[in-house]
Amino acid sequence: MGKVSNVAEWFYYCDFVRHYELKKKLKLAPWYRRPFTREFRDIIDWRIEHVYKKHVEKNVRETLNSTGLVPHTPHDMNKIMKNAEKHFASHELHSEICISSGVAATAMMDGYSGIVNISPFACLIGRVIEGLYTPWARERKYPTISIEIDGNLLPPNVLSKLEIFMLNVKRFRGKGDSHSMVEHEGKTHAAIDRKIIR
Repeated sequence: MGKVSNVAEWFYYCDFVRHYELKKKLKLAPWYRRPFTREFRDIIDWRIEHVYKKHVEKNVRETLNSTGLVPHTPHDMNKIMKNAEKHFASHELHSEICISSGVAATAMMDGYSGIVNISPFACLIGRVIEGLYTPWARERKYPTISIEIDGNLLPPNVLSKLEIFMLNVKRFRGKGDSHSMVEHEGKTHAAIDRKIIR
């Protein structure tokens, strides 16, 4: 089952960056003045807002869980950003490079079987993410693929790479029969395979 990053993930990342900057500014004040600074009040406001956002997301997720179409995903932004800083980039780099690579790494550590990095054609950030994440994933033998989209139909060579990626995903955790990836006369293409890959 595929998982597409949702908007809430970006909200939580923006909140993480705001909290990180507030803590940095708070540390510049002497310890005895910190409870009276604006940053201290902003951090309290941030915590209240964060709890509310988590509550709303939990309600939405519980409502959608009955469909069985919402896979388990990494939600702890502190854990995600800890992995991003440990393996890829500093928190000082405020960019989707950090969040994308951190989420990909955390998902693989949490039991996912492969990562697809989709970016616009000639997107610098997409290529930086590929340059950071792909070597890390290859060291651990994690299936990964990067695809650049220009709005046109995917060419045959990209479709072939996607089929190889799907085969690697099936083999990664030893789930599923790799024979289902081979076309047989009178049977549908491998991309229509309805087995859940997790």
